[in-house]
Amino acid sequence: MSSLDDIRKRYLNFERILSQRPIRILFEILVIFAFFSFVLLPPLNLLKNIITDWNSITELIFRDPILKNTVWLSMFRSIALSFRIAFIVMIIDIMLGIPIAHVLARYDFKGKTIIDTIIDLPLAVPTSALGFSVLLFWGSADGLSKFILAEEGIFSQGPMLLLLGHVAFSFSYVVRNLKGVIEEVDVEIENAARTLGAPPISVFRTITAPMAKEGIIAGAILAFTRSLGETGASLLLAGVYETAPIQIVTFMNGYRIPQAAFLSVILIIISITLLGGVRQYARKVGLPQPKIYPEFERKISAKKIAKTRNGIVSFIFLLLVLIPALFVIFYLIDVWSIGPSGTEEDSAFFEVFLDSDNKWESMQVALITSVEVALIVTIINLSLGIPMAYLLVRRPYWGKWKVVLDMAIDIPLVIPSSALGFAVYLLWGNLGLKLISPGIWLIVLAHLTFTYPFSVRPMINYIENFDYSYYEAGRTLGASDLTTFRRVVFPMLKRGILSSAILTFTRSMAETGATLIVMGNARTVPVFIVDLVESESLSSAAFAAVLLIFISFILLLVVRLVDNPTED
Repeated sequence: MSSLDDIRKRYLNFERILSQRPIRILFEILVIFAFFSFVLLPPLNLLKNIITDWNSITELIFRDPILKNTVWLSMFRSIALSFRIAFIVMIIDIMLGIPIAHVLARYDFKGKTIIDTIIDLPLAVPTSALGFSVLLFWGSADGLSKFILAEEGIFSQGPMLLLLGHVAFSFSYVVRNLKGVIEEVDVEIENAARTLGAPPISVFRTITAPMAKEGIIAGAILAFTRSLGETGASLLLAGVYETAPIQIVTFMNGYRIPQAAFLSVILIIISITLLGGVRQYARKVGLPQPKIYPEFERKISAKKIAKTRNGIVSFIFLLLVLIPALFVIFYLIDVWSIGPSGTEEDSAFFEVFLDSDNKWESMQVALITSVEVALIVTIINLSLGIPMAYLLVRRPYWGKWKVVLDMAIDIPLVIPSSALGFAVYLLWGNLGLKLISPGIWLIVLAHLTFTYPFSVRPMINYIENFDYSYYEAGRTLGASDLTTFRRVVFPMLKRGILSSAILTFTRSMAETGATLIVMGNARTVPVFIVDLVESESLSSAAFAAVLLIFISFILLLVVRLVDNPTED
């Protein structure tokens, strides 16, 4: 027993040494350095390469002896298409998202928890699976066309399908962001306005919206950037058209590295500029305040009209988001035993389990690869993300650097994943430091970049809401800073840690764009789904998509239970 006490005493003394300010600051510097190396260095290295090789790159893109400026015109068309789609997606997401988010944030009603969960369901659909599901619903004779007795899909692959797919993909993210912003507006101020006779629409337009304007603008930019950077779903919906992220993949497949680098830098600069602009100017931008029409707004705020309006919004949500995102499940049921051609040979069961090309075995290998990558990424990012979150909340001596770090953490959220994947490839791969060849470990490095915010942001919220009287009690009793964190703070943050872990894991499991750039001969499930669709093995693709949706949905459900343990 005395030996155990001696070991414990030595360990506590060791923690006391590590808690000394110089050592603690050194550790925090290492955490920042790791963040810089894994997350920020790849895009910076890409920018450096563009500047260094500017003359040769511009020669290829703008002044090619044979192609002239054809490459640039092709890039410009892809960027313009991406911008047009992203802008329309942003408008649709905000117009539909605000009323739904407002209802969820401000009203209590029977079934609210169910509706709140339904809103989140598309988040459980990985992008390649979602793109395939949208393609089936809108672009095939087995989707909506079947119900209106049409022989072909309502829309062919191209801009319209891309638009519908991006709405289905981004909408839930925007609603979740807007709901949180509206909940932060002081409800007492709204109640005061209602007490003075203002109808609900007037209250929202003149009080709630101006006070939540930063969040509304941030939600709009989120919708724009999520659409601008989407790759996995777009690959299945674009047909002969190319968005900018798809063109990066095309350049990489043709080993046209300078062109891929130039286009990646353009998208990165656009995305970071949008993020910085929101951070810098959102507080200075005022929402328009048109003349108030009390009688008219009181009439359109009547219960019957409000119910009709909410019903229309709900119907549009079901038609544009929920049903297309999950339609692949119904399609799989339909083709499980009898395939699209009416024979057993192209049924899901036969193609996956009985066909001679061993799709089930290949699917298992892809699933194991996805799980291995996601687990490694989750462990590394939690090891880096928890200290970073604690630094941003509890270390005031970092001063203005905290503001810079706080903004930098969000950069991977707005940069297209295909551009990030290319940046990782160019830094760590065969054209850069040559440390890692394309394959699982390069996939891990790519996934570390865009999943990092998912390990930090939830932890920041939990750390900010933690009751630090427990921490102070431990320090008062003589425990070192590290011992108090390990024995008191860390165990009480387990819900936040689990939430961050699951979000990081599912985001890694769902990624397609970055993986396509760095995967080499490895295959993850989202990429495997793309391969199956391109080979027209639709029944098998449906099975793989539903399998991935099921795994992601279970993990998403766990997150909801962790975040809302007392909800019925």
